[in-house]
Amino acid sequence: MDNQAQIESVLNNLVYALFAQSGQIETNGKAGNLGNLIVFDNPEAVDTIVKAPELFRKNFSLISALGFSRFNTNGEDWSIRRAITQDTYLAAARPAQQQPMAELYATALAESDATLPSIQQALFAVSMTIFYRAFGLVPDMAATLLLLDRVRDVLRRLQYYSWVSPTSAERANVIQGARAVVADFTSLLMSDPRAVAEMDRFRNLASDLEDFSPVEEFVMNFFAGVETTVTTALWVIDRLGANQQVQERIHAEVLSGLAQTPYTDCMINETMRYFPPIPFLTREVGADTVLDGQKLYAGQLIMVSIVGVHQNPAYWSNPRVFDASRKEFLENSFDRRAFIPFLTGPRMCGGARLGRLEVREAVLAIVRQFAFGRADDVIRFDYALALRPAQGASVSVSRR
Repeated sequence: MDNQAQIESVLNNLVYALFAQSGQIETNGKAGNLGNLIVFDNPEAVDTIVKAPELFRKNFSLISALGFSRFNTNGEDWSIRRAITQDTYLAAARPAQQQPMAELYATALAESDATLPSIQQALFAVSMTIFYRAFGLVPDMAATLLLLDRVRDVLRRLQYYSWVSPTSAERANVIQGARAVVADFTSLLMSDPRAVAEMDRFRNLASDLEDFSPVEEFVMNFFAGVETTVTTALWVIDRLGANQQVQERIHAEVLSGLAQTPYTDCMINETMRYFPPIPFLTREVGADTVLDGQKLYAGQLIMVSIVGVHQNPAYWSNPRVFDASRKEFLENSFDRRAFIPFLTGPRMCGGARLGRLEVREAVLAIVRQFAFGRADDVIRFDYALALRPAQGASVSVSRR
């Protein structure tokens, strides 16, 4: 039986280590290691890595037990998978979609209780609705929320066993769990004739791929899009609760009705800088090379610390401080290589534009309807693949 507390402790400590190491340069002038992995957090080096996908290839180890998608494939396989969903994401992020999206968030939050769990559930429900609508579908809300929780639990276990070698029984068990959740998602999705037609469209577009599973593609796109969007909104809530003055200034800006909301936008950007939804990536080196003074060998795994990039002291003033009025954002003076919550280059998140629009509309609706407080300012998080605030955080909620 998996030890849930141990799994959470190992994964959270991994991310705590990245936060502790960020901006710390060793005596040789290079970033340090994490275990056996060389960690790259210099924005210039990381920019090279993410813009050379054939030299630095995706490697997701056991996480692929949940299936293959645009998130964990390379080369032509990735290109075909990207084409299946990319136009859908771009269409869903068009300006005409902004008002319907705002109305969804406003209605769901108006109907939720003034508690953090209820707000979280409302945010997930809206984000799921937006994702499904983009593909012409309607989710079975209760059942899909349960499956979303199961996907996150499986991803946490798969992530853990990518770092801590499992026994044969543990490996078989976690893979069985991954396949079970995909099977259950398949049964739920394919009970809707519209979903059957959409999965047929996926399959036709991927006819050149062997053993292609449209449901695996859909599930991983769904989880990645919904989880990272809601996670960012929850971190904004957490930070609003920690700073009443900032919260009231943003509330006044939101109520002003002005089209431009610089402080709100700055708050969202600073949240994604300080708490990147995906805190790190691993890559497999495709051929012997030298990067940032480090000799790398074909087949070697390396780590890209998004946390470290976002807290590099050469690119940010007081990078370890959460600054809701960060001048680099307000003045639009930041180096784009040092702010990559959606990555950059050819493998940049395909749903970046949609994600940004969703987060902004969610935050605007949240700030209009609720006020938040915090009993302390101790940052606690829960890492599974995206970095969420820990459950039970001392955030109080009241309706405005």
